[in-house]
Amino acid sequence: MEHVRRDDVKPLPPASERLAPEPYRVLFPIGIVAALAGLLPWLAFAASTRAGWPASLPLAWPGAAHAALLVQGFELAFVCGFLLTAMPAFTHGPRCTPRELAVVAALVTAYVLLRALEVPAAPWAWLAALLALAFTVTRRVRPGAAAPPEEFLLVATGMALGLAGVVVQLLAVHGVIPANTERAGVRCVSLGMLPALVLGLGALLVPTFARIENPLDIVGWARAGDRPRRRAFTLAIAALLVLSVNAEFLGFATLAGWLRALAALFSTQLAWKLWRLPGRRDRLSWTIWSAGWCVTIGFTAAAIWPLQRVEAWHVAFVGGYALLTLGIGTRVVVSHGGHAGSEERVLLSGPALASLVLALLVRVLGPVFDPARVTLHHAVAAALAAVAFSLWLLGAWPRVRRTKRVLLNPDRNPPTPRPHGA
Repeated sequence: MEHVRRDDVKPLPPASERLAPEPYRVLFPIGIVAALAGLLPWLAFAASTRAGWPASLPLAWPGAAHAALLVQGFELAFVCGFLLTAMPAFTHGPRCTPRELAVVAALVTAYVLLRALEVPAAPWAWLAALLALAFTVTRRVRPGAAAPPEEFLLVATGMALGLAGVVVQLLAVHGVIPANTERAGVRCVSLGMLPALVLGLGALLVPTFARIENPLDIVGWARAGDRPRRRAFTLAIAALLVLSVNAEFLGFATLAGWLRALAALFSTQLAWKLWRLPGRRDRLSWTIWSAGWCVTIGFTAAAIWPLQRVEAWHVAFVGGYALLTLGIGTRVVVSHGGHAGSEERVLLSGPALASLVLALLVRVLGPVFDPARVTLHHAVAAALAAVAFSLWLLGAWPRVRRTKRVLLNPDRNPPTPRPHGA
């Protein structure tokens, strides 16, 4: 057994705090369940289209539920799990309380259940979950030197776009606006809220975790501690994303695509610095670095080839959002659980990554080269993605259920970064 020095071990928290598990231990499994709930109906629908399926058992096209459960269930659960776990690092405030965790987890679970069962009240649960998350985080934010990094302005922008999206969904569900506009509300989340969260948090986490040179610099714009210039850059990215969402609502899809692509290009190339290779050459670093490229390529391709924008968006959704979510989730589970860094390969296993990459290829290329069998391609891609998520949870579950005493030595167990003055 490796010898651990006494000063490398963090003291156990008070008994009152030990009663509440860290938020990721509750919310990450909920996120995987939400993903599976959004993927598996494609298999049933594909089976229903085969000859011999009883006409008395028709199944609805699962596209709307699939998008909602993946974007507003899976992603929100992981966003909540990460932000609530990392709050002390970013805000220098107290950790999440048992009551706060219970409220957020219950509301996210309620949304997943209600949306999977097609209950019209589902958007209300999602609205409540988003407001609970925002309240829990913002009440810990302090001005001055203890303020969160400027990139949290993009997190705030994402929350605002998420609220706009769920308001549209509620208006559609209750008949105030046409029912088919509900999908526009979901896209406000997938193409507005999530890009803001990904580009904002990714600028802090990806270069740091992958040990890219000068991780918190914005190339040609600002150093790590230059708050005014970082704020200007972050607000510019936020403005591009807000304008893109409004352009999408007004019917200017091409303009919206280019605004979104510019936001992704500027952020990933100047703040993430993806043109540099990871300094840490391990599986997790290559995973999150590749995910950043998928976000950039997906949104840029959607702007260049608008007729194939849905397929291009899935490059960003599957290769970008999902891959990045599992990568960051892996680091959180391993580092906050006090496990050895080598265990990241168990969660991000070769079969899990291969399944997700194959799902991406089938979903993106299948409809392009064989448009006559779109349902089959969707079902195969969904099955592969379900395998990937299940394998990740299989590796994560023992480490989520049991944590160890956390080592403070960053070389043994890299913690969530504390970007002071960023």
